[in-house]
Amino acid sequence: MFECSECGFGCFHPVLPGTESFYEAISAVDYYNADKWEFTRASRDIAASGSKRILDVGCGSGMFLDFLRKKIPSADLFGFDLNAELLRGLSARGFGTLPNDPAKFDEAMAGEPLFDAISMLQVLEHVADPVEFLRTFLPLLRLGGLLIITTPNFDGPIRKFGDALTEVPPHHTTRWTEKSFRNFLPLNGLTLKNVSFEPLPDYLWDSYLPEMWDEPIWPTPIFDPLARRRGLVTVGERSGMAAQAMRSAGIRWLEGVPGHTIYVAAHHGGASND
Repeated sequence: MFECSECGFGCFHPVLPGTESFYEAISAVDYYNADKWEFTRASRDIAASGSKRILDVGCGSGMFLDFLRKKIPSADLFGFDLNAELLRGLSARGFGTLPNDPAKFDEAMAGEPLFDAISMLQVLEHVADPVEFLRTFLPLLRLGGLLIITTPNFDGPIRKFGDALTEVPPHHTTRWTEKSFRNFLPLNGLTLKNVSFEPLPDYLWDSYLPEMWDEPIWPTPIFDPLARRRGLVTVGERSGMAAQAMRSAGIRWLEGVPGHTIYVAAHHGGASND
């Protein structure tokens, strides 16, 4: 794995991206969470931009499209995915789709208006050539249109799990940081609008909190003394007690504690309709 010492962007060489059959296999597993922080964040930005024609790239089974349909019922929603079977399912549910072969985009878009917003949620880290991939879809976004990208944030705690199977090829082929996006987007005709970081979600507490417990995160000084008084010795026991207590209190995200995802929103061509 090669990493830029200036911005933290990382890429694996040789590039070994996942095949269509690989993603068909993992899509059959209940792997992705349908209630994501980034869905709420992205839908708010899309609604605020006034976007009416929206494309979700790497849409999978359509979780984000379903979310958008509820939040912006008047929107014209489209999905793109390499999995043709998933696209057929989306069409049957009333969503628009683009062909799973980008070579057919020109034909599919002939006479059609460009998109007001394009989302790429947890997609860019999977592709072999992010520049080529982005430039495949930017011609479909109107000037001034909104592009939303999310990836794992390798300035965050995911760096502690960099050798996990989910963070290496064929699943992930590149690694992203805020600085790498600040370099990457302007080079591709995009003006950064905002950057946000996901607070640590409850489904990651059991794996992330033990690794972060001795860092300056707010749950530690609250729960660690109590856990020690109860005779809990290991970091896993003490952070586990905290996780259980916070879940019982109805907490789902730890505000101020970095989570998995970096969120970036940008405008195509530097113009904005906000």
